[in-house]
Amino acid sequence: MLKQHSQLIGFIRGCFDLAVATAAWYVAYGIRFGLLPHSKGLPPQRDVIVNLIIFVALIALCLNGAGAYKPRRIKSIFEELRVILFGCVIAWMLLLVGIYNIEHTRFTRGMLLLLLPISAGLLLGERLCARIALGTIRRNGWNLRHALIIGSGRLAQKTLFRLQENTWTGIRIAGFVAEEDYVRGHLRGLPILGGIENLPAIIDTHRIDSVFVAMNGRHSRTIRRVLKMLEDTAVDVRVIPDIYGSPVTTNLSVSELDGMPIISVRENPLEGWRAIYKRTFDLAGAALALTVFAIPMLIIAAAIKLTSRGPVLYRQQRISFGGKPFNILKFRSMVVTAETGSGATMAVPNDPRCTAVGKWLRRTSLDELPQLFNVLAGHMSLVGPRPERPELMARLRREAPGFPMRLKVRAGITGWAQINGYRGDTSFRKRLQYDLYYVHNWSPLLDIKIMFMTIFRGFRHPNAY
Repeated sequence: MLKQHSQLIGFIRGCFDLAVATAAWYVAYGIRFGLLPHSKGLPPQRDVIVNLIIFVALIALCLNGAGAYKPRRIKSIFEELRVILFGCVIAWMLLLVGIYNIEHTRFTRGMLLLLLPISAGLLLGERLCARIALGTIRRNGWNLRHALIIGSGRLAQKTLFRLQENTWTGIRIAGFVAEEDYVRGHLRGLPILGGIENLPAIIDTHRIDSVFVAMNGRHSRTIRRVLKMLEDTAVDVRVIPDIYGSPVTTNLSVSELDGMPIISVRENPLEGWRAIYKRTFDLAGAALALTVFAIPMLIIAAAIKLTSRGPVLYRQQRISFGGKPFNILKFRSMVVTAETGSGATMAVPNDPRCTAVGKWLRRTSLDELPQLFNVLAGHMSLVGPRPERPELMARLRREAPGFPMRLKVRAGITGWAQINGYRGDTSFRKRLQYDLYYVHNWSPLLDIKIMFMTIFRGFRHPNAY
């Protein structure tokens, strides 16, 4: 029954999507041939209909292939919108290839350029409105699913908290089923309805639609027994892994290999298209920044050369992506003999080693500008954790659990820790906390946000001296 209900909902969604895709086609057609100038006249109606059918068919196939019609009650709105956007882009690319390989059909580049943003925008808007409407309906007690949590330990209670926190799912928990040694009572305000031996009767009595198996790892035999019992029921079954919440599993993801589910507890956060995007963003951003700052950098170089003896640039070995060393570039802000005898040491307020120009450069962080060349060379990124000195690596690995994850991405000129005030002589553990947040939650929008916030928070700081 539940499967039939999900198929019906998926069919209705598909009908709405096809209607919206058709509307997007005619909106793009109206703009291109109704509002914009065209010298060759209107395309034949036959071509319009053929291309419309191709487009709508591609939208249907690509959205279905991307998983847009799978049951999504526990999927977030952002995941759903990402799937819709991905399907639209793939459909548009296939249309672009297909249109120019079909003879005797007229199509304009202007129509193609309009079609992607219009269709994606309308489909995203449609799904967003549907989500809002569903959320309202569910908050008013309609379209609910009644669920059980099998387990009574920490994991079961965490599962309850997350489901209660995300009311948009429309999942209402009827109660708990104890793993063993059932004692009647309540847990977190909900009843313990019985033990595992009573599971089939509880499902029938409370008209349960869905079950969440949330038992600790030591109950592995019991979990297998529960799954065997649930084979004779029509409920949806979801298993919450016991590794959830472990210190090493801050960024879980689930994939599949030939039908075998695989839970990734640690993997490179920047692989595939993410790595390509990140590198493209770095190259474009560094080239643009060098163009903007070219004249100021020449003025700074001249000021350093005219006011103190020594080279304009200062090189210091640091560690970046994959634990590899590189020479970081900075405008020289100290006298040439600053590290004679003592080696590299942290600057202090009113440091006598700083030159007159250097003090100003360090206060404004303009001494970091030559690192744009490090970005172009591939040693660094525009955004990422700040690189550390090689001599600190052994101590950091020993004293800061999680530190090696910082080396999964390229070091950055600016970063999440820096714009939140953790730079210079501040708590390394807090900086690590912010850096790991960046690594585990990286997205193109987060990079753009950090770059924007750097303008207001990144150049001046009390610890920049």
